[in-house]
Amino acid sequence: MKAEHDPITDDEWLLRRVHFQRFRTDRTPIISRSAFEPRIQGRDPDTDGISFYRAACLNDPEEILAMLEPQRREENGIVRLQVSFLKSLHLSVVSKPDARVKGHVVIPELNAQDYQVHKDRLLPVLLRMAEEASKNENIVRRPLRRC
Repeated sequence: MKAEHDPITDDEWLLRRVHFQRFRTDRTPIISRSAFEPRIQGRDPDTDGISFYRAACLNDPEEILAMLEPQRREENGIVRLQVSFLKSLHLSVVSKPDARVKGHVVIPELNAQDYQVHKDRLLPVLLRMAEEASKNENIVRRPLRRC
C-alpha cells in the first residue's frame, strides 16, 4: 500500500464514487458522462476539480463510501480510471489529502469555473472518461440499491 505523500504514478488506478442515477443499464456507455461533471453550485462546488481516490492508498475500494450515511452507500457504485488514461486526455492528477479517506486527489482541469466557461470543449473529454469507466473491468462496484 502506498502512502498519500508518495508520488502519483501513471500505472495507478483512481477510484470515483458514482451515484446509481449515473449507471444507465439501457444505454451505452453505461456510466453517464455527467458522473464526471464538476459540481457547479449547491453543497461544496468543485472549485479545485473533481475528486478521485488512489486505489493504491486504500485497503479496500469501498473505503471511499465510508464517509456516506449507511443507506446512501448502497446507492453508489465505484468505477476506476488509470492515471495514464487521464493524462492522455490532457488532464492532471493532484494530491489533495482529506482526513476522511486516504489517497484523495483532484483533477484540476475539471473544476466548476472552467467547466462553465469551456463546457463545449470538455464534454468530449467527459464522454471518453465515461466510455472508459463503463468497461466491465473498470466497474469496481455496482450500486446495490436503486431508489
